[in-house]
Amino acid sequence: MTQLARFQNRINDVIPLTRSLGVKLERYDGRRLLVTAPLEPNSNHQGTGFGGSLYAVGVVAAWGAVELFLADCGLTGNVVVQTGNIDYRGPVEEDFYAVGELPSGPELERFQKSLARHGKGRLNVAARLYCGRPVLSPEAQQPQAVFNGRFVVDGARTRVMAREPTPE
Repeated sequence: MTQLARFQNRINDVIPLTRSLGVKLERYDGRRLLVTAPLEPNSNHQGTGFGGSLYAVGVVAAWGAVELFLADCGLTGNVVVQTGNIDYRGPVEEDFYAVGELPSGPELERFQKSLARHGKGRLNVAARLYCGRPVLSPEAQQPQAVFNGRFVVDGARTRVMAREPTPE
């Protein structure tokens, strides 16, 4: 089972809302996480994307990127959203997707150093929501909504890997 498939199972277990929203983890490249969601269970009274659903999918994409980054670093910890806001820029009229993207450069380096030194840190992460065919790098498209959040990690520690039994 892939890292993404294991994480999909985990979020469905620990965040039951993700099942109701139909959130599916599609791709992760070490810095960006792409998640998809169908319009049908996430629509409002006008047949467009319900604002609360869009917000939730944005949080999942951004939070998931932080969780997967920790795993890439060989760490585990408690990741929660501290603050978040969303800017709705246009109606979502079809199935949609969100790309949660970690910052690059000094901000990410400071975050890693804080985790190593103190076992905790804060990181600002954005998720952009789009309609149409999901792509990990949708730079040419205008997002229908943009979520910005600050995530807090506490209790970061080295992940303990299960050892394979030794043959007798």
